[in-house]
Amino acid sequence: MQDIKQIFEWAKLNGDATVNDRIVVKLLPQLVKHNFKITPELVESSEIIEVSSELYELIKTTAQELVGSSYEER
Repeated sequence: MQDIKQIFEWAKLNGDATVNDRIVVKLLPQLVKHNFKITPELVESSEIIEVSSELYELIKTTAQELVGSSYEER
């Protein structure tokens, strides 16, 4: 399991005001497939959001595409 909270924080700092919403909407079919429910409110209120490695990579790739730069793992 990997934490996606840092990806969303990075996207918020480097993207536009709605980037986190756009990440969730773009990945909605994959999130449903993995039976994973996430909302922008959950992203804001959670300290850690753990997902499978496969879903982590999908979220990271989508965030990078929408922000337009590379995410550096911490």
